[in-house]
Amino acid sequence: MEDSVRDLFCLENQEAISRIPNEEVNSVISKIEAAVEETNINIKECIHFSTGVLNRIEYHLKRGCSLIADTRLILGGLNADLCSKLSVNLKCFLDNPQVIKQAQYKHVTRAEIAVDIALALPGPKIMIVGSAPMALKRILSIHTATPLVETTVIAAANGYANIVEIKERIWDSGLPCIVVRGRNGGVKTAIAMTNVLLHYVTHKN
Repeated sequence: MEDSVRDLFCLENQEAISRIPNEEVNSVISKIEAAVEETNINIKECIHFSTGVLNRIEYHLKRGCSLIADTRLILGGLNADLCSKLSVNLKCFLDNPQVIKQAQYKHVTRAEIAVDIALALPGPKIMIVGSAPMALKRILSIHTATPLVETTVIAAANGYANIVEIKERIWDSGLPCIVVRGRNGGVKTAIAMTNVLLHYVTHKN
């Protein structure tokens, strides 16, 4: 997708959002690298921000949105003090009884059903995926059918045979996203990325 098209898709209210210089994006990426507890020294090169996504995340975190994780481990790792300073609703539907029941009935994964329920929530949503590739696949499937204009994706899952391809499809989809490309990532990376973003927004003048 052309950058100009991605900009229009990412920023639904461009008049209300000032452009963030690339230097700030690079600074956030460096802070993520410092926060990620990995021995892989190339993690910084793997983290990619789509055009305008940092603007969008700042805009929604300040004005209210849902932060939806694919595992409760991510929610448990988020900085509670930072979350309390922002108008965010923390959600994880993986263990929801309705999700478990529907997954068994439809013979699909809980991650897929959890995405369906999450995307049905009103208002802007930031989907944090650090564990379940099927969550990313479901997001892609829904977005292909009906563009997800209120959804931003943090794609940090790793460790699965097809995860590299899935994350590349997220990157190419036009969805506003932050993607840890390649085989890097995981729950700890997703937590570190989100906490850095929360800190960036709460401490920005």
